[in-house]
Amino acid sequence: MTVKVLYILGLGHSGTTLLTRVLGAHSRIVATGGSWNVPRFLAGRRDCACGATAPGDCPFWSRVEAVLGERGLSLAELDLEKPHGRLDPESTRIYFEAVAEAAGAEAIVDTTRRPSHLRALARVPGLELYPVHIFKNPRRQIASAKRKGGWWLPTLWNYGMRGRRVRGLQRQWPNLVHVPYESFCRDPRGQLERMLAPAGLEVEDRQIESWGEQPIHILGGNRQRTNTSSEIRLDESWKERLTPFERNLVRVWGDGTWRRNLAASGESVESQ
Repeated sequence: MTVKVLYILGLGHSGTTLLTRVLGAHSRIVATGGSWNVPRFLAGRRDCACGATAPGDCPFWSRVEAVLGERGLSLAELDLEKPHGRLDPESTRIYFEAVAEAAGAEAIVDTTRRPSHLRALARVPGLELYPVHIFKNPRRQIASAKRKGGWWLPTLWNYGMRGRRVRGLQRQWPNLVHVPYESFCRDPRGQLERMLAPAGLEVEDRQIESWGEQPIHILGGNRQRTNTSSEIRLDESWKERLTPFERNLVRVWGDGTWRRNLAASGESVESQ
């Protein structure tokens, strides 16, 4: 059995949860969050986006357990605890196959986000990997960090480091699609076409018109995972949120990465 994996790369609060929701609204795609969240779900430290706090309380995760039960296994018996470069290939293969079968899906969205985990997934037999890198203008990224009450300077550092690491994956994955968050908000259909085409999938209207109404069973993610609205709106509040000093610092330390990311996506600063 071959399972297609749409692997989301990006920083926290860069649009990864929104993108996961929209991709997962496809009739042949299921979005479950990062596989490394499963042990935390079992331990009661994560909940499902449907509100369930244990697999037995969720219709989807109950089906996954049933599929595994036919093989004499359970989620608790799979070694999914080590996500970033140290995962167990056999447990991971069984997990993805069970999720795909339970959902009746052709592809799974994984939002672990880290380049090291993508490289580890490449060692798992039976997976076809389709990486998608979503990134924000650094001003929006820093404004999101400030809104969450975090210290934004490490975010600016991580922005540059993550951009470089993700672009370095292009040699191994020529099918890697870079998606500016701003472009996704302005033209979700066009950007979805770019993301889905490598996997041989076509955009469905419900991904754009009613993604917020589709059943969702993501483990992890921010409050966007429970949003029932299907609006995709570009937030411009960063213009009031950042001080002149912060804007200048972002221009010096963030714009270079942003321009290189845009170039990798095939877009330019002038198009933003």
